[in-house]
Amino acid sequence: VEPFIPYEYTCEGMLERINAYIEHQDFCQPTNPFPTINESRSWHGNPSSLFLPLPNSSALIWAGNSSIHACWPPLSALRLLLAAKESSCISACQDDGLMCEPAFFPFINSIEAFNGVKAQCDSLESEKSHVFPAVDLQTRECFQQKESMLFSCAGVSAKHQRLCPCRDFIQGQVALCRDCL
Repeated sequence: VEPFIPYEYTCEGMLERINAYIEHQDFCQPTNPFPTINESRSWHGNPSSLFLPLPNSSALIWAGNSSIHACWPPLSALRLLLAAKESSCISACQDDGLMCEPAFFPFINSIEAFNGVKAQCDSLESEKSHVFPAVDLQTRECFQQKESMLFSCAGVSAKHQRLCPCRDFIQGQVALCRDCL
């Protein structure tokens, strides 16, 4: 029996990933930090909404006309979902045939993201927890992540619905999105 090695684990697959990472990132320029939680509304050239509905889906996509610094993976791959109660972002994204992308958490940690998924927010708080950004289903409070080191795709809470930054992927090369090449 001939052993099967998935493409992404072959030398060619690894070189394809490394090439994409090196080719699409600028290692010479310091990265501009993403605006803080409350600054998102005041970005120059900001559209009325940072997120647009994706046709035939419950996911939202990043508004292409928004002025934002280049990032990796590209924001065109972002799919914003509101996870079901007691669901991690990993499982919420997988249920839609996507992958959770931790690099996108700073982009969805905003009131615009909660509004985009039509979360019922009576108030907005900034706290530290591995499940934020999320909506408390009992109190209808929306919580933004206060500590960027706590962003997690794996966090689960019985009383929160999580905002999840998902992305698509290339079949046989899950480390890369369709717009990554």
